[in-house]
Amino acid sequence: MKVDKIYVKGGSKFSDLVSKWAEDKSNEVIIVSDKFNELFEEMDSLLIFNENQNIGKEILDIKAFFDKQQKASHKIDINGTLMVGLSNLDLWIERTKAKRMYIVGIDELMQNPNLERYITAIQ
Repeated sequence: MKVDKIYVKGGSKFSDLVSKWAEDKSNEVIIVSDKFNELFEEMDSLLIFNENQNIGKEILDIKAFFDKQQKASHKIDINGTLMVGLSNLDLWIERTKAKRMYIVGIDELMQNPNLERYITAIQ
């Protein structure tokens, strides 16, 4: 997965993990703190990490915002089959031509060993 920019929400354990991982996967990693509205126009896609389709209210609100603007979004269930999840992600990126991606997930995902499995497997 090579995109131009990866955006992550600042101030969370999940975002810290994704930031470190994203350094190899994009040209630039941007930490989004209170400037989401200013940076939203730059973003072209939303990638949501979740477990068992459990998505927090804040992330649902972000997804609704992307949907309203007709920007692409994709969910990865880290408890799902790894190869299917990776194939679907690759197809989604290819189909939508995602280049400036906002990646979100709740901190509770950090307790699930499948998160690390997915993060390290995404090329």
